[in-house]
Amino acid sequence: MRKHIIPLIISCLFLSAITCSAAEKPVSIIIDGVLSQFDQDTGIPYINTDSRTMAPLRACLYSIGCSVDWDQQTKTVFTSKGDVTVAIPVGGNEIRVNDAPIIIDTKAVVIDGRTYLPLRAVMNAYGYAVEWEADSRTVYVTELTPFNINGGLTGAFQRQQLDFSGFDGIQADFALPYDIVLEKGDCPYVYFGFDWADDKGNAEGGFQFIEDASHQFYNQWTVYLRQGDEWSWGNSISLDQGSNHHLKFYADRVSDSRTDLVIELDGKEVIRKESAVTNFNDASAKTVAGMAMTKHFDGQNCFSSFKGAKISSLKVRSFNNANYTDFSDYALYSDWRASAGGSGVWYGTAVCVPSYVHIESDGIISVY
Repeated sequence: MRKHIIPLIISCLFLSAITCSAAEKPVSIIIDGVLSQFDQDTGIPYINTDSRTMAPLRACLYSIGCSVDWDQQTKTVFTSKGDVTVAIPVGGNEIRVNDAPIIIDTKAVVIDGRTYLPLRAVMNAYGYAVEWEADSRTVYVTELTPFNINGGLTGAFQRQQLDFSGFDGIQADFALPYDIVLEKGDCPYVYFGFDWADDKGNAEGGFQFIEDASHQFYNQWTVYLRQGDEWSWGNSISLDQGSNHHLKFYADRVSDSRTDLVIELDGKEVIRKESAVTNFNDASAKTVAGMAMTKHFDGQNCFSSFKGAKISSLKVRSFNNANYTDFSDYALYSDWRASAGGSGVWYGTAVCVPSYVHIESDGIISVY
């Protein structure tokens, strides 16, 4: 593997930048509680002009058990760990996670023959939370497990969640997956949700798989809506595995004092209930595909599976706006909340866990 040596002038500029910032405390990186060691041979982490932490790629990825290869022709770093692969093109505005493009706001660069990566984007792809402590100039990198992801013990899932900036509608086309339920009570779900920062009034609605053999629609999908402990189901809705549908979940303001939650399936209203919350101006919207389990998920004990779920043409409606716009136009929500004991919980967008959740380049999601 031959290293790419950049022009001398760029090396000089980089060294000059380090010299200018020598009075500042160096950047430290702590990965799962262990302080990473850097020197001139490995490369030194630094803060770029966009206030992003740039870290020596090999040293950081080797520390979490990744393999690293360099393609000189395409100027791309290829890394992998387990079932996850991440391609990092130098100078590109995206990385590719299992061949699916992820837009990044900081490009990987080569300096003095070493590749420096935007740490957060790549570590997130491998299932790690990244937080920056400005006072100590320290980056904390923590592997996300079912025990430190909000909802992680409930099963394996992928969740994409927007900031709490006010949403009251969400819709998309769904391809329902094929399911194999091996433990009684395990239940595949593909659904939308509205959340509030205080968790009061959180609601979800979408597709639920009927795993109960005594149910008349056993081994089929149905449509449900839940807010708190109150559940509603559409009347006699039975959907085939692998079938395609359009689902719309929204708030309908009936009067000044009442707002209803409504689900439309393939253009027809199938569920309506009065919402426990009437103010959606600080609500978040999310999508989830996952396998809910009867026992606590420990990252290795999910034996039920599904394959082929897909959510496409995903759009949301912001509060007091009549039009739906692309989900991808808005910032994803993520928050690592450290507790007094030194541990923390990851909220918002998450994959729980990468070894179980498989996301293909065309957006198909499978859990196995």
